[in-house]
Amino acid sequence: MKTVPFALSEGVLNLPGAVQDHSINVLKFADATLVITRAWDIPVGDEEQYLSQQLAKIKRNMKKVVLGPVVDSDVAGLPAREVALRFENQHVMVYEKLAVARVNDHLLAFTFSRMQPFDADADAFWTAIKAGLQPGG
Repeated sequence: MKTVPFALSEGVLNLPGAVQDHSINVLKFADATLVITRAWDIPVGDEEQYLSQQLAKIKRNMKKVVLGPVVDSDVAGLPAREVALRFENQHVMVYEKLAVARVNDHLLAFTFSRMQPFDADADAFWTAIKAGLQPGG
């Protein structure tokens, strides 16, 4: 039986068949959190609608939401849409940057969250995160 390798932080899990990754990765840094999610079954051309739906959920679920403009961006050279926002969650102000890019047959969303406003160092860190993706086949 041919196995399919699936990389985990702890090592490689060899699976007995093909798998579609629906995982959510939560990565903690000293003063920020990066959440990586995948959205399958989003047709090409519906990326903007997906992003709008995600932002509508934030507006519905959080308080004092302030959205910046949605702008063109890139994730590892792939075309992306990005937005900076802030909101109150449990009486704490959260500052986020959200980028969505199509990687092969699905969307990959990066959400970078901090408890402080973005400054030059945080912006550089965010840029390095987006540039650090090495898309697979």
